[in-house]
Amino acid sequence: MALPLYLSTEDFVYRTPPNSCSPALSSSLRFQPPQRVEPAPDVGHSSAKDTRKAKKQVTFADHRGLSLTRVKVFSPFNDPIDIPLNVQEALSSAASLTAEKDRLVLDFPQPSSDYLLFRQSLNRNLVCLEHCVLKDKGLAGTVKVRNVSFEKSVRLRVTFDTWKSHTDVDCVYVKDTYPSSYSDTFSFEVSLPAELPPHERVEFAVCYEVGGRQHWDSNWGDNYRVVWSSMKSEGGGGGGGGVVTIRICSTSEDSDKQRPHDVKQCFH
Repeated sequence: MALPLYLSTEDFVYRTPPNSCSPALSSSLRFQPPQRVEPAPDVGHSSAKDTRKAKKQVTFADHRGLSLTRVKVFSPFNDPIDIPLNVQEALSSAASLTAEKDRLVLDFPQPSSDYLLFRQSLNRNLVCLEHCVLKDKGLAGTVKVRNVSFEKSVRLRVTFDTWKSHTDVDCVYVKDTYPSSYSDTFSFEVSLPAELPPHERVEFAVCYEVGGRQHWDSNWGDNYRVVWSSMKSEGGGGGGGGVVTIRICSTSEDSDKQRPHDVKQCFH
């Protein structure tokens, strides 16, 4: 009669069956080694630890032996650059504006453009600038004078330094296409300085000498001015700031020695 066999855990672990036991029985009774259970992590403690690990530090490149600058070298190339049309127009306009600021211009309208005022000035002063143009660093134009005598002379008085000094330029008689006993025409050409300072301007007036007297056309006391385009007054007329306005300046021959002082008062 077979009796039941009861084995405890200790008996099984420490008392292994003999080799004669069947492999299947030995395999079915084998226990796995006990597993170690890790305690649950503390969430708050883990977050603080991760925060300490994630702390950032600033390190400069030169501390690591690296360069603080990065240089890029661009080589010239022959391929045409495709610039949009609107950009080209904007660049052209900017270049034109810059060039215009450096250009000398007349700061007065053409006297003969208003014919009635021109004739009024000629009748009153006996002399009047008729036409004036700037060309090739020079000034050229014509002057009308009343034909009150056969012997006469016309000249321009020009200054390039605001009347600290001046130069007289003789005008040349011009035979009119349709001669008139009322008036005569004279022409002039004046060379401008190669380098006129930006703060300076060209000023001139016309002197008509006839019968021992001098008659002046000084643009009604403002002088005829040639200025940089950026300094041009609105409307092309001369400003009257600090100018002593004397519309007609004339002296006799016996007072000609004082003429430079008188001209300065009239034109400046």
